[in-house]
Amino acid sequence: MLGDTSPPTSPSQKLELVQRVIKSETFSSSRALRAFLVYITDHEIKGEADKLKEQAIGAEALGRKPNYDPTDDNIVRVRAHELRSRLERFFETEGQAEPIVITIPKGGYVPEFLPRPAPGSLGRPTAEEHPSEETALPQTALPEASASRTRTAWRPWLPIAAVFLVVIAGTAAITRYIVKSQLSSSSVKTPVPIRDFWGQFFDKPGEELKVVYADTSFALWQDLNGKTLDLGDYLNRKYYDAQGNRVFNVVMRRVTTPADMALSVHLAALAAGFGGQELPEFARDADAQFFHDDNIVLIGSHRSNPWVAIYEPSLNFFLDQDPKSGAPEYRNRSPRGQEPATFGIPAMYDTQKTEEKTYPSYGVVALLKGCGNRGLTVLAEGLNTQGTQAAGDLIEDPERLDMLLRSIGHTPGTRVVPFEALFQITSVPGGYDTPRIIAYRLRPPEACVGG
Repeated sequence: MLGDTSPPTSPSQKLELVQRVIKSETFSSSRALRAFLVYITDHEIKGEADKLKEQAIGAEALGRKPNYDPTDDNIVRVRAHELRSRLERFFETEGQAEPIVITIPKGGYVPEFLPRPAPGSLGRPTAEEHPSEETALPQTALPEASASRTRTAWRPWLPIAAVFLVVIAGTAAITRYIVKSQLSSSSVKTPVPIRDFWGQFFDKPGEELKVVYADTSFALWQDLNGKTLDLGDYLNRKYYDAQGNRVFNVVMRRVTTPADMALSVHLAALAAGFGGQELPEFARDADAQFFHDDNIVLIGSHRSNPWVAIYEPSLNFFLDQDPKSGAPEYRNRSPRGQEPATFGIPAMYDTQKTEEKTYPSYGVVALLKGCGNRGLTVLAEGLNTQGTQAAGDLIEDPERLDMLLRSIGHTPGTRVVPFEALFQITSVPGGYDTPRIIAYRLRPPEACVGG
């Protein structure tokens, strides 16, 4: 057992530990808690623990409005309570061999990385020890879904989980820290599906994987204004022209979602495991030159990541809009057999309390080959944020990736050929069920994009 005289844990050790925690089964069902832990760890490492206040965490990590009142909305205290419980559970079960444990002392939100205490001493403090916070919690613990529901009624185009917004600076910082930790490939046991799919991205040592985050505020701006802007409008900053608009401040906020953050964290570790590195980029900061070479992952649909529009003309499954309801849907350019021409959210998806409903939704994962010397491109998108979360899980989780590859007829142990796969999920309050591949296309060997 380690004693109190052990040397301090380094930033890279902290981040490697956090990576193991958020990829554990204990945390698999809660992206909000994973984002919370990543956010507070990032600030602790950067020496900005003084900024970990309830108001800031609620607005920057849990998607509350910047001026929300914590006395009326105790989401941060609820999530902190859940996070402490999950951490305790992890270190008592899956992480019982970890020499360092993470705790978040009550009364604050600064994580502590401490030598593992003696067996049996990881118990939860009683309410009497910290009455101020425990009395602030509801009588009954909130379930995952209800704790994350927004009080705002959104229009159909507004993604359900868009209420979970994360300041982009924190997202990029945490992934940079993980890349700098330089996880050795010898320490990573690479599952066959991961090797088949991702190994071809890292044929040479030091290969780079560019990851483009979605610009969620841009999607929200379009929804609130009832407009649809294309890539040209995005590059020309056409949305900046409406500075007198009541929602101008929405688009000025550089935010992404915890789904994007979690996926980027996983891809950073994955790239390091293959001896490469991830280069994260916010969609608003990318330019045409960014897409000329190297391997790229685009997260989100063209509503929040307009760069996806570059690839859509060559896709069989592409995002469109229902002409009557305005709801998002995927068009099937060339239906086969009994395949429908569209895959969309049904009429029950109305404009209020959509996050409380259970309904089918869809997403697309595509692996595309670049023309000439260009690399490979991966698209991971959904009709709603839960769909995009599912797309991210399909490309980074070994078991789900294995399901995806078997569904398209891939032979294990060989390189994955370019493809498009359309999947279905059931969106439920606070999450989604297991994705199911319902249609796919293997792209012709000569097909390429970006010529």
